[in-house]
Amino acid sequence: MKAKLKVDSSGKINCPELLINGISDVSDQNGWLGNDHTAFCINKGACVNEATTSILCDATSCQTDEQHLSTGKSSEFWYSYDQQDKMAEALATVASTVKSLPSKRPTGRVIGIIEKSSRREAVIGFLETKKWLANKEGPKGGCSRSEQSPQSSCKGSASHNGGSSIKLVPTDPRFPKMTVLVNSLPGNLKNRLQEGDLTIESELVAASIEVWRPESYLPLAVVKHSLGQGGEIEAQTAAILFEHAIRSADFPSEALACLPKVPWKIPIEEFKVRRDMRNIRIFSIDPPDAKDLDDALSIENIGNGVMRVGVHIADVSYFVHPETMLDREAQDRSTSIYLIQRMLPMLPRILCEELCSLNPGVDRLAFSVMWDINPSGDVMDHWIGRTIIRSCCKLSYQHAQEIIDGIFDCSKTNGSEMCYPELHGPFDWQDIVADVHNLHKIARQRREYRFEKGALRLDNSKLVFVLDEDGLPCESMLYESKDSNMLVEEFMLLANTTVAEVISRAFPDCSLLRRHPEPNIRKLRELEAFCNKHGFDLDVSSAGALHQSLENLRQKLKDDHSLFSIILLYATKPMQLATYFCTGELRDKENDWAHYALATPLYTHFTSPIRRYPDIVVHRILAATLEADEIYQKQLSSTSKLNQRMDKTLSVRETAHRCFTGPVFNKVAAESPVGRKALMTATLKHKVPRTAELALVAAHCNERKLASRSVKEANDKLYLWAMLKKQQKLITDARVLALGPKFMSVYIHKLAMEQRIYFDEIEGLVAEWFEATGTLVLDFTTDKFSQGTSNQRRNRKFEDVALVVNPANPGDSSNKQGPYEDILLEIEEKLKGDLLNTDKIEFDLKDLANQKNIEPAVLPLTLRLLSTVPISVYAVGGENSSPEIAVRIFLSSYLS
Repeated sequence: MKAKLKVDSSGKINCPELLINGISDVSDQNGWLGNDHTAFCINKGACVNEATTSILCDATSCQTDEQHLSTGKSSEFWYSYDQQDKMAEALATVASTVKSLPSKRPTGRVIGIIEKSSRREAVIGFLETKKWLANKEGPKGGCSRSEQSPQSSCKGSASHNGGSSIKLVPTDPRFPKMTVLVNSLPGNLKNRLQEGDLTIESELVAASIEVWRPESYLPLAVVKHSLGQGGEIEAQTAAILFEHAIRSADFPSEALACLPKVPWKIPIEEFKVRRDMRNIRIFSIDPPDAKDLDDALSIENIGNGVMRVGVHIADVSYFVHPETMLDREAQDRSTSIYLIQRMLPMLPRILCEELCSLNPGVDRLAFSVMWDINPSGDVMDHWIGRTIIRSCCKLSYQHAQEIIDGIFDCSKTNGSEMCYPELHGPFDWQDIVADVHNLHKIARQRREYRFEKGALRLDNSKLVFVLDEDGLPCESMLYESKDSNMLVEEFMLLANTTVAEVISRAFPDCSLLRRHPEPNIRKLRELEAFCNKHGFDLDVSSAGALHQSLENLRQKLKDDHSLFSIILLYATKPMQLATYFCTGELRDKENDWAHYALATPLYTHFTSPIRRYPDIVVHRILAATLEADEIYQKQLSSTSKLNQRMDKTLSVRETAHRCFTGPVFNKVAAESPVGRKALMTATLKHKVPRTAELALVAAHCNERKLASRSVKEANDKLYLWAMLKKQQKLITDARVLALGPKFMSVYIHKLAMEQRIYFDEIEGLVAEWFEATGTLVLDFTTDKFSQGTSNQRRNRKFEDVALVVNPANPGDSSNKQGPYEDILLEIEEKLKGDLLNTDKIEFDLKDLANQKNIEPAVLPLTLRLLSTVPISVYAVGGENSSPEIAVRIFLSSYLS
């Protein structure tokens, strides 16, 4: 038998406890101290390591996957087994123990750090200064016995350089407390501390771990700067950006030096090499406050019912050249970050808001993709090229939606009390209205066609906020995607797919694509079992089957939006993340190139180069493909032999001219000596990255994409916290997502979020779990908990999990949901004089009109999966701890 283990960078499995007796301890704890790649051993079990080289071990030999370690160090190993059955027995015991306790996780002991985590450089926390100030005149050191390692003294943890120290308490509970030397504090913080400023304790600070010695429980950290008062939106936002290594500083002067001088005009040379499309009616559809306009649309009737649809994308690669400081800065940032109140651009604002942005009434450089689409919605032909365009107007999604809904009156200058934008050029609104209707019709056809081919769409609920005049959130609502959003999305998907096909055929080893792996099969089966258990038919055999099942459920549950949102949430959990990749990395695994959700074999990102760096790379590869077409055509016209060969393969000269970028890829031409030379020349001219380099770019962009998503989620949570803090609490209904003997997870549809409530060790509450029926019963109890628990956690109060009102005191309405009229008056007071915000919450008020008062539950309370339970949602923390959102059950009792 062979067991696959891992080794550290020195080539050793430093695991003296690599024994064969199974697991001695299991736990349901699931915390991590950062994200270090650590070698650790499962207690009395097998050695595990999350990273680096794999070792294949059998009874007589040990060898790496590549026969040797690349570190150049000794390849001796600390383990040797003479009997295969011992290893087999150990692994079988581990597997059996884990399987017998599915709710538990094996525990382990860290025995070495293989690779330091980037999280070490991004620690957010609060300084504990009161103790230091109290002992200011006393002994130096600042160490308490409880915070020292058994193996170390105050000398070991605090006196790294002999100075006095204070403690840093990270907001992330996965980090331990940290030691900070007072002498290492930034000047302003150090001076304030020495002057006795107590407000330092309520300030968020940014820090990094400098060293963590094996003999000390406390790492030594260095504070970089103060971020501001905890609980304030600006300070908390700065903390979120610091934690995720988001660049918010101004662009360096070396990058700004790469920009063209303003005022800037399109050079005459560009008119000679680009198609002039300024006479075509082109317009954009974007959010009303958007300034970085990446894309625009056009549509023309070319006869016989055929429409020529165009997607026009800002040519950012014209301004951002490879291997320049501007390019390096854009690559490092990788993506623009969109927060609720501001945007952190990937490119300098002069580019993303002016020179590149497809603003109406000005000439702009673009990449254009044009399709000839027949009345059935089928693509008959396409053309791709560099162009010069002039957008005639900037529509918002609301403008386009009013046109689609037929409520726009062309004879007026506004529709639905919203002024429409200025129209540039020799066009009128009747033309724009007709274009939007035609685009909407084709988009619907294309959408239906995609889903017939097996595409999947998971529209999870999204929360948006209404801000008051101070920029603070006062109300929230669920965002609704409309037909105008889908119109734009459909043509962007078509453009991305078309470009992916073109560049991957021309450059199969160095194209940047985006793949979406198939979902986790085990979780998908669990989803299917969950739905079947509750009487919902769900087919998970393919993306298309899952989509159709969900659409059927949408209709079946049209009166229960909360339950359908829960099913969508469950359907999302098995899905893996879509990622960028270099095609050369998966050269012999083309089946892995596919995008599961879109049900397409090839996909990339091409349509947002102002805010995504991968799109700029794709533009360069596309430019090289276009260049290769031109080079090949010149060679074709001067080589009669090659002309004869091409005439046998392609019927028309236009197709021959587009042998690399047309709808039919000429593989014969690409593999010919002339074709290979043309592609190589174009690659060098446009500096298309090689496979290894492009793979690194893809990995970095994936990491930054994930970070930007985490920032967005954290920013949304922060604003929700601020809104709840302002409102003090929100009483609403929730649905039970999961149950256990010690906890309950609920889904709050109004806030589109999932929260967990723990019931263990609550004074006055007993939780009785019936595993056979999956039922949890909560009730009062007069029994006292013993003070000595196995995990040494203190008992919590009943109020921690329940908001209780007394029905005998009807005059106390502080804990009840106010009537609809009161809510209206409160919102009107908050938004007095702000017509725009009132318009934004109009449809939310309609929901409130149908909302009934939330009645409290009573004990004993019986809960099952998908039960409805009244809850109170409120904000906690902020001033000296991380902002969190907590949930309590809303109860009624005469005992309160």
